[in-house]
Amino acid sequence: MAALAKHLRTSIPDEIASQSLKCLPQWTTISESLEKGAGLEEALANGVASDDLAELIAAQIAVCISGQEVRAITEILSESEVPAFSRLFQHILRTTNHVDVITTNYDRLLEVQAARVGIAVDSMFHGHTVGRFDPEQSGKAMQRPDNQPGKRRATTVRTVPHVRLSKPHGSLDWFTYNDEHFRSDLPIPGARRIVAPGGNKYRQGYDVPFDQQRERANTAIDSAAALLFVGYGFNDDHLQTHVREQIRRVPSLILSRTFTENAREYLSTSPTALGVEADSSNDAYAHVLKGDAETVLNRPIWNLNNLVEEVLGK
Repeated sequence: MAALAKHLRTSIPDEIASQSLKCLPQWTTISESLEKGAGLEEALANGVASDDLAELIAAQIAVCISGQEVRAITEILSESEVPAFSRLFQHILRTTNHVDVITTNYDRLLEVQAARVGIAVDSMFHGHTVGRFDPEQSGKAMQRPDNQPGKRRATTVRTVPHVRLSKPHGSLDWFTYNDEHFRSDLPIPGARRIVAPGGNKYRQGYDVPFDQQRERANTAIDSAAALLFVGYGFNDDHLQTHVREQIRRVPSLILSRTFTENAREYLSTSPTALGVEADSSNDAYAHVLKGDAETVLNRPIWNLNNLVEEVLGK
């Protein structure tokens, strides 16, 4: 967040000037708040009153994150070993035809992890070079004809194993143009569809296409037989009502380098939840929490890659 805040403070005034927009006073207030040490979420909480400024912030968030994303994607695709999420998807999809995955991040790293091992993704967008927001067709794309051999050959439809991905805060490759919503890795015209941190986050979450993404995420949480949280801070109001109830009912694992205070609170009130973070004295060890019990393991299984190797033997 600190790097993102620094980028915004540098880039937003230049963008406002180049486009002759009238939102500079709004941004000046936000920038001064950041300079005084406020966090990005806090600084943006009440200061983004215009659509022009909201669109500029979303566009510059995308610029800042994209460079880091390219490096991460290159690493995922060039590694000799199959990455951890890819292996986890493969393992889960051996016994079910889909796995629900929810991310509040904007990057496409989960999509790339699925692609690395040839797993399809239902993102609610249908199409390739430029995909249109169409949840029905995106779901249908996960169906394949299955020809049955024999004299009376019959064709049935089967569901291919896939990731059902929900991104309630948007994605770097989502755009809105002429009131239509698209997904593309190309820099197509239109406004970036990203829910930025701050006060507009809750309101924007009820706009298309975020609303259906959020609803699918909530439904997935409510119906989950188990929950796995990786690096999640438990800070999102859209999801928390559903998470708070379900984490008390089903086996849950919270995995993080360092727990946030909210994550600790969830662990303390959820008897079936297990938490694993890096040990504060040595991150080659893992600090494990369950209820009032604590222990230290001499394995860094707070890291998903190590957890997959240790638990799944993969």
